Amino acid sequence: MTFSVKTIPDMLVEAYGNQTEVARRLSCHRNTVRRYLYDKEARHHAIVNGVLMIHHGGRGVYDRNQH
Repeated sequence: MTFSVKTIPDMLVEAYGNQTEVARRLSCHRNTVRRYLYDKEARHHAIVNGVLMIHHGGRGVYDRNQH
């Protein structure tokens, strides 16, 4: 099985910078595309076989002593 991994900046190059077109291809909102616009190293998102995968960092157990 072959798979392809891309980032939103890569898809924007393919779509000639059209954020709405990238959002349509990924079936997500344009603001989601804007959120990951500068994540060129795919630290917080990746597109695997045309499906947007995002990293939900910072969510989890609340630590009272942290604040």
